[in-house]
Amino acid sequence: MPYQYVEDFLDECGKLIDARQVDPFTNNPETKATLNILGYNPRVMLQEIKELEPDTLYKGPVPDIDSKYLGNVWIFKKDIQGYVIYIKLKIRIYRHYRELFVMSFHIDRPRKN
Repeated sequence: MPYQYVEDFLDECGKLIDARQVDPFTNNPETKATLNILGYNPRVMLQEIKELEPDTLYKGPVPDIDSKYLGNVWIFKKDIQGYVIYIKLKIRIYRHYRELFVMSFHIDRPRKN
């Protein structure tokens, strides 16, 4: 994945966060648990997302085939307080409106063999 492409995506995420065009989806039980473990609130979680670097990209972009909203899914992994945090993001598009959707923000699960 070209570095600039990832950087452009992260720049857009930051702009959407600043414009408050974001759905942090903090009702997800894993996200809630991770925020509690880290001592974070949604604002701090969004700041961590704004500080993502292109080299933290784990997977993507891949089409989100399970959604009614257009857009690709991007997965990042970031070390926060000694935990590897799995961060799954998507920019949802509704007609002329764009919104950052935080699909996942949780402690990474070990891979199953």
